[in-house]
Amino acid sequence: MTSLDDFALNFVVNALWQVTLVAAVAALGSWLLLRAVSARRRYFVWVTALALSVALPFWSGLPLERETHRVIVFSAPGTVAIVSKPTGPGAIQAAPQQSGKGSLWRQLPFGRIIVGAYLLFLLYRLRKLWRAWRLTLAIRQSAAPVAAAEILQTTLAHCRTILGVGEVALFSSPSVTVPVTLGLRRPRIILPEYLLAEPSTELLRAALGHELAHIRRRDFAWNLLYEFLFLPISFHPAAALVRRRINETRELACDETVSASLMEAQPYATALVRLASSATSPNHSTYILSVNDADILEERVMKLLEKKTSVHRRRATALLGITLFALALVGAGAAALPLNFQQEAALPPNTRRVKAPQNNNPAAAARFVGTWKGVGASLGEPDPVRDEHVIIFTMEGEKLVGTYRIGPREFKPLPELRVTEKEVSWKEKDRVRQGWVYITKARLISDDEISYDVVLPFNFVGPDKALEFHPVSWTLKRQK
Repeated sequence: MTSLDDFALNFVVNALWQVTLVAAVAALGSWLLLRAVSARRRYFVWVTALALSVALPFWSGLPLERETHRVIVFSAPGTVAIVSKPTGPGAIQAAPQQSGKGSLWRQLPFGRIIVGAYLLFLLYRLRKLWRAWRLTLAIRQSAAPVAAAEILQTTLAHCRTILGVGEVALFSSPSVTVPVTLGLRRPRIILPEYLLAEPSTELLRAALGHELAHIRRRDFAWNLLYEFLFLPISFHPAAALVRRRINETRELACDETVSASLMEAQPYATALVRLASSATSPNHSTYILSVNDADILEERVMKLLEKKTSVHRRRATALLGITLFALALVGAGAAALPLNFQQEAALPPNTRRVKAPQNNNPAAAARFVGTWKGVGASLGEPDPVRDEHVIIFTMEGEKLVGTYRIGPREFKPLPELRVTEKEVSWKEKDRVRQGWVYITKARLISDDEISYDVVLPFNFVGPDKALEFHPVSWTLKRQK
């Protein structure tokens, strides 16, 4: 698979559990905050959840080289490709290794199918978003400025003054059945035609006040951003829940603003019901890129009419802080434990698979304990330089560990070792070309002599990157 395929596969796989986890924590926190804080604060919780739901899978899918406690560099779990040894100098192609902290590399035979299905769904969602954008533009273009209607202009000026909103253009359109707000820099309120002749000041105040609350909050611009953030995770039911909760709490927050500043809760709730009954239409649920009523009229009315319970400000702030901290903690944990999958490449015919050796054989490991020295070429040099190589193997409990030194350099610890009866292998990085990784093996020739060889695993073969070097193999002797 290509790097893009790997990214898409890891994005989808990690989104399956990370988005679910984030949505669950946000839902629990929102439930705890239901009667403690305003809808505006709960809206912020759900927006944070949406941002995490996108950022975590994106981070997990990036091909970053991360520190790891266990590096698996083989083409399939528990196997290593054994390659027939080259007979002379030649070009060996390799691709950089990618590892992950806490990562789990597994073979996924249907990886391309998953990536293909995801990309097709993404195209479908993009098409739907494009159609919504075109419909939004069509509504904007079909809207006509409202002629001098004294009651409308007076009500609009009154609401603007109280809510502290600047100039807003008033339009009407036969394409809408409820008031909508469009525009980024120059917002406009588009009213359905039946409201132009509405004599009720309270109904107009409720409709215009609610839309002005959206404008004051810049909800149109934020809604565009949320739609694009939602796009890559729109296949996930938990992501759809997060977006719906954002829409719901946004509407409730605007209701709180209107009922606190413009009119009493009872007449405002009555006006909402009248507006909803007038807006009954098959086209009411058409998807456009505008803020909408989230289809929660009953909940909005109930919230307005229910008796407000007094909650201590410090307790409300503490609950909100705990919820946001829990989301941050879950996000940090999910980012530290990504699942990483990679499609297995087909091996050439001159390879075979054997079980990957593990470092859990104390008897075999004890045969390598000691200091080994020899003179050999520096790995990865086009024109090899012969230096003294020193490897020191010791036992830590039942595991073999080692350090090594080349020439006058300082000793460095060897990565995780894998031990068989007569062989120790480990990963070794090229000192000249950053990112190139090899498998180094120390093979026991006798009790006092080991052979030092370099083997390149085939799952790192890439046709676009070639590395020319002389195959390295020399002998190290045990120091008494």
